[in-house]
Amino acid sequence: MRADQGHETYVAIRVTGSVPQNLTAVILHRVPGCSTDAWFPEYALPERELLPAEQVWSNLMDPKAAARLLDEEA
Repeated sequence: MRADQGHETYVAIRVTGSVPQNLTAVILHRVPGCSTDAWFPEYALPERELLPAEQVWSNLMDPKAAARLLDEEA
């Protein structure tokens, strides 16, 4: 299924270790196709709980931006 054919696409960003205070905001702001004020902090990954020095943020991604990203990675 393709994101640009009406399917929802979520993106998750995982940050590990110690990072400068504003670096996470800079990273999240640079993800294409995501509303900068819609990032949600996650408390677990699908297969495990987060480690002590780990942050995970998720957001809904614009389907066309997701399709462009997937096409570039293929």
